[in-house]
Amino acid sequence: MLILRCTGKVLKEIGVSKSALEDVRGNNHPLQEWYVNLFYFNRKKCLLFANAATLFSFVVYGVSRSEIRDIEGLFRKRLSKALYDEDFKSDQMKLVSDKLGTFILAKTVSRSVLASMNDRTSHYEFLKSRSMVEGDIDDAGIQCQLNKTPMGALNYRYPIECFMAMIEGKEFEKIVPGRLKTRTAYVFESTMTQYCEGKNIMRQVAVSGNKSLLHLAQVILGAYNFDCDHCFGFYGNIDEHPGQEQTEIYEAFVDAEVEPTSELARSVERTKISLVFKETGKKMLFMFDYGQDWRFVVELKEKRDTAPEEKLPGILQSVGKAPLQYPSFEEEIF
Repeated sequence: MLILRCTGKVLKEIGVSKSALEDVRGNNHPLQEWYVNLFYFNRKKCLLFANAATLFSFVVYGVSRSEIRDIEGLFRKRLSKALYDEDFKSDQMKLVSDKLGTFILAKTVSRSVLASMNDRTSHYEFLKSRSMVEGDIDDAGIQCQLNKTPMGALNYRYPIECFMAMIEGKEFEKIVPGRLKTRTAYVFESTMTQYCEGKNIMRQVAVSGNKSLLHLAQVILGAYNFDCDHCFGFYGNIDEHPGQEQTEIYEAFVDAEVEPTSELARSVERTKISLVFKETGKKMLFMFDYGQDWRFVVELKEKRDTAPEEKLPGILQSVGKAPLQYPSFEEEIF
């Protein structure tokens, strides 16, 4: 469903009151939620459309009231032009058009998006004023320049980059109602395979995909009440011992400047979770404390947007009592 969240100025031009609008809070795809604001430049009405998730935007300059009242048709037409100006391919433009779905007007709900739109408006007015004096840039060029301006609300990424990532189904930082950003929660299931005496000892945790493998290791170990006080590694083949037989290797040895188990080993501190666990169902061997040889099989079970009240990291499920990391002499593990 295409949601156009209109400010009061836009609703006045359309002839619709806020009380007549539905209170729409959720949406199936971030491509389908857009904000619209009205401003004046050189005594002409202008509409700024901005995607709520990526801040990808375009301005309709010199728009009439009759055009505003057909806001759905205006939006679809001008979005196609904006994508064409950004050199989107025909199949990408069709994908966008097919995703938009049916149309509904709704209230604005995010101050973060509106604040960012105010910044875009000021930037547009500056570029438009300069172009009118110098005549060196057309309106399409202004739009492209706006979408290639880093935004603080996007962690200083370009809106066009985030929009393209959204179209391609990749991870990106998003603007959402009520908060500046949302994170993608990566839900992992870790199962202890050593010293578990045949018992099912499992912990399910949720972490941000933008964090490092070091962070993931700390969260998993914390879920078992272990301290992350020894080196560890993640290995692509869960059935092989760490060493030359492994081909996908991430080890803390690399960050500690200690010789790793293989020359293929990469950093755990500088490698993001999202770059390693790209697909759900992927499993890796997590080995901690090479002297004690604690082993876990770690599987990515789910990727999802965080709920507004959800905090990361978090322990979602705990099955079985884990052994002590440092047992007493009588309980020492041999």
